Amino acid sequence: MRYRIAVLAMGDDEAKSFGIHVARSRMVVFALISIIIGACVTASGVVGWVGLVIPHFARMLVGEDHRRLYFTSLMLGATFMILTDTLARSLTAAEIPLGVLTALVGAPVFVYLLCTRRRERA
Repeated sequence: MRYRIAVLAMGDDEAKSFGIHVARSRMVVFALISIIIGACVTASGVVGWVGLVIPHFARMLVGEDHRRLYFTSLMLGATFMILTDTLARSLTAAEIPLGVLTALVGAPVFVYLLCTRRRERA
């Protein structure tokens, strides 16, 4: 699906010109993403904010090229989790749950991204 996702990112008209059925491809991609996110949240809990926020930061750094985006997201996500875990263990005598710190960072950034995307569409 990597090729289809890259073409869908160019816009509907371009995707149609490449012979991709846009509505069906979107539904398949959204269904697969939902299943993958559900599995990740089941395994990791509320740390899932990382998977929602970090790819946006990676896209800001390297652009839309998925070949570089996946690796950059992986490295940024791992670095973010290591730093967050270090903070969670060292800020207080009692260990702060990791999900709390990731939500403190992830929720405001996610709301910001939603607001800026909404403005771009208008």
